[in-house]
Amino acid sequence: MKEKFPTIAICGIGSVTVTILHAFHQNKVPFKILCQNQMRLDSLKEKPIQFKGPNGITTSINLTDHLTLIQDCKHQFDFIILGCKNQSLNDYLSITDKFLNSDGKWILIQNGLPESYYPSLGNKLIGGVVGWNTQVLQDGTYFQSNHGSLIIGGIQQIKLNPIWISLLNPWIEVIITESILGYRWHKLAINAIINGLAASKQISLGELFLNIEGRREAICILSEIKNLMDHLNIKEGVVPGSFPIKKLGDGIGALPNWIRHLILIFLGLKYYKIRTSMVQDLDNKRKTEINYINGEVVKIAKLENISVPWNTRILNQVLKIESEF
Repeated sequence: MKEKFPTIAICGIGSVTVTILHAFHQNKVPFKILCQNQMRLDSLKEKPIQFKGPNGITTSINLTDHLTLIQDCKHQFDFIILGCKNQSLNDYLSITDKFLNSDGKWILIQNGLPESYYPSLGNKLIGGVVGWNTQVLQDGTYFQSNHGSLIIGGIQQIKLNPIWISLLNPWIEVIITESILGYRWHKLAINAIINGLAASKQISLGELFLNIEGRREAICILSEIKNLMDHLNIKEGVVPGSFPIKKLGDGIGALPNWIRHLILIFLGLKYYKIRTSMVQDLDNKRKTEINYINGEVVKIAKLENISVPWNTRILNQVLKIESEF
């Protein structure tokens, strides 16, 4: 009997969604890509995507049969994966709404806490926390530098169909959780240093973490977020391959300072040349998601009357760089 797959669409093609569609391609999972204009469709049709996985193998993915213009789409889908930045999420939700089945769901793979902006859509949203790093190399190849996982969970603690495990494994490890918020906050804290802090200095992770001042700043940023999470009674969910914020930040449960520095040095050595997504945004004079990373921490801390000077400093530094574009 032929396996029955859910109907899946992707709107917004970038490093994260390309990694997901690579897994679909390898597992022969049907999917559609919703293009917002003819120019984007033509560019994706023009030549196959080159995807290089952490195993060093490059796969050529021809998307021709998967492409459709939004205005020409006649289908509805069980799931629509939205691969845009936070600042565009509202628009993407609006333009894809009519393509979602009555009981269909959007999957939000953005950084930060995107679901918190749409409380009225709670039972139609699935949170997706990404645990891999994929970058575009100079020759246009998408390179996934580490084996990673996708942690998915319903915002209102709805139980998800375990079919996602077979859709993406073994290319992406899938973890289904009923406590997505803890993973969201963990990833938010990690992004506050590898994206926010690195962007404020416009340097690679090697340059950041092999410098003692960079490591000290990172620990201060994580300590503020750890304190805020404790205040909000958020139980941390650790993304596989990552390290608990409760052990990296100051306070109860923290590792000795020299071990915390050693962990950050190891990250700097492992990802020495990596310029994370927000650093690349500034390299190319594009607006970043800083308001949804360190800015999210600042906003929530202000509501809770908690001081977060290091996160505030990072937010202001990146916004200043953006203002000079």
